[in-house]
Amino acid sequence: MSRVIAVAGLPGSGKTTIAKIIERRGYDYYSLGDVVRAEAQRAGTSPDRAAVALRLEKGKRAVAHALLKNVQTNTKIVIDGVRSLEEVEALEEVFGNVTLIYVVASRRTRYRRLAGRGRGDDPATYSQFLMRDIRELRFGLADLLARADYILVNEEKPMEELEKEVDKIT
Repeated sequence: MSRVIAVAGLPGSGKTTIAKIIERRGYDYYSLGDVVRAEAQRAGTSPDRAAVALRLEKGKRAVAHALLKNVQTNTKIVIDGVRSLEEVEALEEVFGNVTLIYVVASRRTRYRRLAGRGRGDDPATYSQFLMRDIRELRFGLADLLARADYILVNEEKPMEELEKEVDKIT
């Protein structure tokens, strides 16, 4: 039986940081964002456009279904970047119980993190940042807060403190 942990949160909240801590605890790491970025590259478009197009054309579970094609089901797994209840449901259909961690951080902290990250799909302006938040929330991200098994506040905490919080979950 697999142990599956899914990590959700707005851009810049620290989802990948938390997921990578979990990976170091012996979990296989998978990223829904990597699926979107690969589709963007294949389609010759931006990750923002690919994220929307995938979900509009193939349904709200499309990104999760694409990821599941590459996931081994007999191991401990952490999935970075779920965006909706439908994606969690798609994971639950395959794995059974999925533990959901929702990572939160203030808007100021998230914008600062994204501005310093240097990824091509990061917003260049504050208005782009706000528009990305709106898009993510429209995917259903806010609904996951109510579904979360754990909520981690990732606001200027030392890595050791985050690791202790993750250890309580894993």
